[in-house]
Amino acid sequence: MALPLTIVGAPALAARLSAPSAPRAEGTRGGIVVIGGPVERRVDVAAEAVGAGAHAFLLWPPAASASAAGALADRAEEAGVEVGVARPLGATAALSGVPDGWAARLVTLGLVARVDGPLAAAGWPTLLAGALDLCATLAAARDVTRLDAVAERDRDALRAVALAARFENGAYAQATVRFSDHVTEDEVALYAARPGSRVEARSLAGPLCVEAEGSGAPVAATPPASDPETAEVEAFVAAVAAGRPAPYALDDALATLRLAERAQERLR
Repeated sequence: MALPLTIVGAPALAARLSAPSAPRAEGTRGGIVVIGGPVERRVDVAAEAVGAGAHAFLLWPPAASASAAGALADRAEEAGVEVGVARPLGATAALSGVPDGWAARLVTLGLVARVDGPLAAAGWPTLLAGALDLCATLAAARDVTRLDAVAERDRDALRAVALAARFENGAYAQATVRFSDHVTEDEVALYAARPGSRVEARSLAGPLCVEAEGSGAPVAATPPASDPETAEVEAFVAAVAAGRPAPYALDDALATLRLAERAQERLR
């Protein structure tokens, strides 16, 4: 039997999911509450859902800052419910193709956001968080021993950012994110490798594939998912229904928020 789904603060998403929209999370015991709306209220709504005995799923970003959501994970564990978060670039489906335990030693990522495209609409905080999350997930590490960030600006507006991170497990990642009015669609170039195998992709639309080095398989650009936000919700719903942990748990999301906050500090 499917768990009842309630959407708070995101009426357009509720319409796409054919789910009821509600102003609050009360009366949702045993169900799943998807939380959007003002960022500064999301943790409070999630706490209400958890207190009511419901699973909670927060759209990105889950909170205005990592410190604002610090106690929510403990409350969820005490209540025996799951709290999940939508990945900042909607990459849950892509990362589902990477086997548990696979860890890259080197990750390079390039994101080119068309000025009026979906990536640009997400905004710089989400783009930086998404790039760092992809790198950390593929490196199978969250703790960073060194983080560098450099920006290029046009009249004080960010146009490009380069990030470099050394993780506690020794993995190294570089990511560049830039806006462009010379491309017709958003572009992704991802490479992650460890001795003997690699991941190479030009899209985050479908599951990434780990290949043996030297296989020489062509890398095709898969069209972007039409609604990555809906796909994130559906992945969480499927995990809860199967008794599995959230694909992107709150603790992982808060680690990404902290890392993104560090990067933004270096760009000021």
